[in-house]
Amino acid sequence: MIWSLIILCGVITFLIRFVPLSGIISSDLPLSVKQSFKYIPLAVLTPIIVSDLSIMENKNFFIIDNFKLYAALIATLAALIWNNVLATISIGMASFLIMSNF
Repeated sequence: MIWSLIILCGVITFLIRFVPLSGIISSDLPLSVKQSFKYIPLAVLTPIIVSDLSIMENKNFFIIDNFKLYAALIATLAALIWNNVLATISIGMASFLIMSNF
């Protein structure tokens, strides 16, 4: 049962990647579908980031000692100001290292 489920998931994953690249379906997508693709990274990354920033330890939500949350807020501010990925990551990591070590 488990092996059949693993094989089925593998086949589905393969088909999801193979069919668009194989030319089986037309490459002309409707404009509404193309425009909706820009929201995929936001929809995928938001739950990952939020779950990492909201540390649950012993079923307690830490805000005061949560240096990741403060560093993320500083990185968000840097992203809004400079609109540069390298600056955002550098400032976020530097602020986290400074806050966690001092």
